[in-house]
Amino acid sequence: MKKIFTLAAVGALATAAFTSAQAQAPITINGQLAASEVAANGYQLVGRFTSPRGFGDAGLLALYAASDANNLYFFVAGTLENNSTGVKNSLQLFIDRPGVAGVPVGTALPVATGASGTSFNGMTARLDLAADIAVAIRGNNTANQFQVEGVAYTSATAGTAAVLTGTTPLTANGTAGTVPASAATGALAGFAGAQVAYTSSANLSSNPGFASNGSAPSNGLEISVSRTAMGLPTAGGNVQIFALQNNQDGGFLSTDFIPQINPVPATGTNIGDAAAANFANVPGTQAATLVVTATGLTVLSNKRAEEAAVALSVYPNPASDKATIMYRVLDKAQKVDITLMDLLGRPVRMLQNGMQPVGTCSLELSRQNIAAGSYLVKVQVGDQSSTRRVSLL
Repeated sequence: MKKIFTLAAVGALATAAFTSAQAQAPITINGQLAASEVAANGYQLVGRFTSPRGFGDAGLLALYAASDANNLYFFVAGTLENNSTGVKNSLQLFIDRPGVAGVPVGTALPVATGASGTSFNGMTARLDLAADIAVAIRGNNTANQFQVEGVAYTSATAGTAAVLTGTTPLTANGTAGTVPASAATGALAGFAGAQVAYTSSANLSSNPGFASNGSAPSNGLEISVSRTAMGLPTAGGNVQIFALQNNQDGGFLSTDFIPQINPVPATGTNIGDAAAANFANVPGTQAATLVVTATGLTVLSNKRAEEAAVALSVYPNPASDKATIMYRVLDKAQKVDITLMDLLGRPVRMLQNGMQPVGTCSLELSRQNIAAGSYLVKVQVGDQSSTRRVSLL
């Protein structure tokens, strides 16, 4: 009996150790997105930026999020502006935590105490989420040097901001910096112990993820924050996030934000003056929802950005003879699967399966040998998909 108990105990310990190992997200905070980090227990794609750019050869590519039992992780694929006078602009990530009152949707962000000298100073835009805390990275006008900034909004009219890295700049080579508890006090305590890293590129077009719109490998801003410090319940909850590119003091926004604008703006169009910008008036929801569990998360709101990238249309609809399926392949040749399904999602016919070149593509859907009725057309381009309902008469 004793021997059986011992073996059972060993088995239980081994299972516990295995579970613990599985619970740790496969992520290294170094400002670099690796393919091994984009996994079921690692980074999940939140959205991509595929619109024309407002700040030239700098800006955002994609946004990812992950969670394990201990931390939340965020990766903002993108590159700040680099020129002869140093590093310019900022990347900002706004967060709405469950159970924490933030600035109501459509209400101007207040100018926080301590915001002078940070990218939150001029950031008074109206957001499409009730942000209560945010983190940013900002060039400090010196080559390869950056500062990490945080802000916490304690009411619709007040907030506290600080340079979380103090007088010690963050380097651009991916070396992680840890936010000391002394720099994250009071309302900013959610950032205590956070790890932040940024890997720079000469410009956005030389970022390894540029050609793939932020797929691995990519360089950018990477952040790990403690779930406990952030006040996230052990069981989890819904967290909303929104990333954007801003200027040095936060007063002038570029077009680059994720989830991105819908419809896509004209080339060179900026959101512009932060004081006048109201993301709540932009069609769609300019925030992504993360359903955080005890050990992981699921992204709810990345489908709209995917659908915008695929640009799927089916016409005429209804169709009596044949319909044309139009879609788009961005950036590089990619594998395309087009499936006709019934309304329960069961495959009826594979219409396309293979590599397709960059550009707008079309495919004819013939009524021949297909019973009249309503169907779903699903187009999968790489890791992005879009679905449309079609009626065949």
